[in-house]
Amino acid sequence: MTDSQKISLYPPAAFVGRILPECACPADCGGRPEATRRLAPAYPTVRPGNAKPPAAPYRPTRRGELVFDVLNDRLGIFMDRMGTRIFLRPEGGGPEWEVDPRWVVKPA
Repeated sequence: MTDSQKISLYPPAAFVGRILPECACPADCGGRPEATRRLAPAYPTVRPGNAKPPAAPYRPTRRGELVFDVLNDRLGIFMDRMGTRIFLRPEGGGPEWEVDPRWVVKPA
């Protein structure tokens, strides 16, 4: 192997010293616009703000149990409980969402 065929661990000279241009956006994000964004929940609440929880909520006890989230109008599989929140996952798989236990009932 000759010297010109050796693999270098450093970038070619053309790339040395190249940096991204300074940010000129009105948000002054520093070149990282995603840093100022907040992710929306995967499943936003669809009930109006004046909705009331069901009179007899259900308290799931075993993982994998099918329950109904009244607030989001969705069936979900009980995954876990942490503090005052219950974590549910769609029947066919997908991202979990959290719900207040007062809004969970047994499916009809």
